[in-house]
Amino acid sequence: MIKAIRKKGIAFITTLIFMMTMAVMVASFLDISTGETREMKGRIDIGRAFWFGEAGLRKAEWMIITPVDEGGGGFDYLTNGTTETLDEGSYTYTVEKPQGNPKSRVITSVGTYEFQTYTVKQEFDLE
Repeated sequence: MIKAIRKKGIAFITTLIFMMTMAVMVASFLDISTGETREMKGRIDIGRAFWFGEAGLRKAEWMIITPVDEGGGGFDYLTNGTTETLDEGSYTYTVEKPQGNPKSRVITSVGTYEFQTYTVKQEFDLE
């Protein structure tokens, strides 16, 4: 009778250890897959922030090359920061005239999507 109770106790402890090991493995797997999902979302958000930055860059180029009478700013267009919001993101661009080269402009655009930002910078020659 005592041997039967010991066998049941050993089986119970073995089952308990096995179940705890499986629970730890499942929890680890869930943690890893959740982390990978979060990382992938971050990469997608950075990509979207990049495209918002590019949109700001293209808008600044359009403002420079489009005459004032057609809605643009013309070749003398400069700005310390213009922000536009599109759907879920936005961009802010600046247009500056570098010293020593009056026929050039430096455009800096910062795209923002959720909590990610991406900065794009380009030198633009007017000739």
